[in-house]
Amino acid sequence: MEVRDYVGILQRRWKIIVALAFIALAVSTVAALRGPRAYEATIRIAVSTSDDSRTDALPYAHFGKYYSWLASEYLADDLSEVIRSDEFAADVATQLNEQVSSASIRDVVRARKTHRILEVTAQAPEPELAARIATAVAEVIRAKGGKYLAQLADQSGQLAVIDRPVPHPATTTGNLLLDIGLRTALGLILGLFLAFLVDYLDSSVRSPRDVERFLGLPVLGEIPTSSR
Repeated sequence: MEVRDYVGILQRRWKIIVALAFIALAVSTVAALRGPRAYEATIRIAVSTSDDSRTDALPYAHFGKYYSWLASEYLADDLSEVIRSDEFAADVATQLNEQVSSASIRDVVRARKTHRILEVTAQAPEPELAARIATAVAEVIRAKGGKYLAQLADQSGQLAVIDRPVPHPATTTGNLLLDIGLRTALGLILGLFLAFLVDYLDSSVRSPRDVERFLGLPVLGEIPTSSR
């Protein structure tokens, strides 16, 4: 197909494209005006391990800092997996001192690791609850970390909260206007796809070029359209 063929499809099916984009915009705007269905709060925790002073006199003592940094990354990796466990979720539920199940805690908490920084995000119907769950996760790691990882049972493992949880609406992009724009764009893309699909399934003949393409025969003459 040539470019003018695509332009022709857009001219014939523009109503489908505009309708789906408008529907996506309207639904996204109404959902935004009604308020978010959930809130989320994120807390960031720095994970580190101290150097082992017993290796200072050894030949490879100058590698101590390197292995300390490497062990910190492994520790953050392990903690991100511990946070997803049922036992950890049960400890968080106990820390909250509320009538919540461990399964409900596990389903709303997710962890992401960037080098030695552990980012924990909690979702909840109310902003205060989301912040309390994220804070409870950090408190459980600090108080009961040795229960899960030996490095946190002594002074070699260290945790530091570097960002307190601030609740905000749980949107796809983190920005409400950008979220509405993204959903409208998806509606526009869906409209384009549907417009081309409808035109592909339409077997109508609209021009001499269509006759030549469908029949494989040259057009010898054409009856012009009446001016009326």
